[in-house]
Amino acid sequence: MPNYVPYLILTIISITILTIIMVHKRRFGFIVLFFSFSGMVYIAEFCVMVIGNSYIYSPEILSTPYYDHTLGAIVSNLFVIPALGVLVAVYQLRFRWLLFFAVTLIGVEWLFEWLHIYHVNWWRKVYTFIAVLFFLLLSKFWMRALQIGTSWSRTLSLWMQAWGGVGTVMYIMSVTTIRYYEIGFFENVYRDNIFFSSIIGVIKSLIFVAGIMLFQKFRWRLIAPFLVYGIDLPLYFFGLLVVEIPFWLYTIIYIILATFLLWWSQYAYSVICKFKR
Repeated sequence: MPNYVPYLILTIISITILTIIMVHKRRFGFIVLFFSFSGMVYIAEFCVMVIGNSYIYSPEILSTPYYDHTLGAIVSNLFVIPALGVLVAVYQLRFRWLLFFAVTLIGVEWLFEWLHIYHVNWWRKVYTFIAVLFFLLLSKFWMRALQIGTSWSRTLSLWMQAWGGVGTVMYIMSVTTIRYYEIGFFENVYRDNIFFSSIIGVIKSLIFVAGIMLFQKFRWRLIAPFLVYGIDLPLYFFGLLVVEIPFWLYTIIYIILATFLLWWSQYAYSVICKFKR
């Protein structure tokens, strides 16, 4: 059996869970909550996987090992866990369900190790149990905060979903060899790229949030994509950003994608505000 099959099954299960929730509740907007939770898991993965080098995924889809490893993490953690988080948050499931999901994911982790498509360096299954349980409890609390209408939960939700989108786009641009960052923090150039892309991505997503929160009209919010693009210009001229295609083409692609992310974040903010009861 090809390595990617179990990862594909997890992806299908995650999408199915999310689709059932949206159909049952008749609210497409729950996908925004999913992206917000994904952004939160992105932050955790940055600390544990990128910096900590805790485990290695091997879906064997991409030719570059580290990008392939990152793709495995996206499927295993950034699809499955946020989907379960939405399920727990929307239906406010009881604690026994949270325990069940945490134990189930430990079982999945064990299965992946047995299939030799996932390897641990220093990570332990008890860490998985604690992390998943904590995140699911956080998901319940987060949903309640959004329903109350707290400003901090709205702002952080908008930031996290924007970061999830920005991080995904930046990853795709790396995998398709459009561009990469070369800072020299890690010896592995691909790990180095993912590390710095994550840091820059968090900053860029915050600019989108600021544009939406500070301005009401879309034409003024359009400043955000150009500010985000402006961050890369000095990095490019100092050789820290390597662009593999003509720079004029890179600029066009970048502005189009950044404008789309702005539009999506604007939609996401309207959805987030509607969670208030």
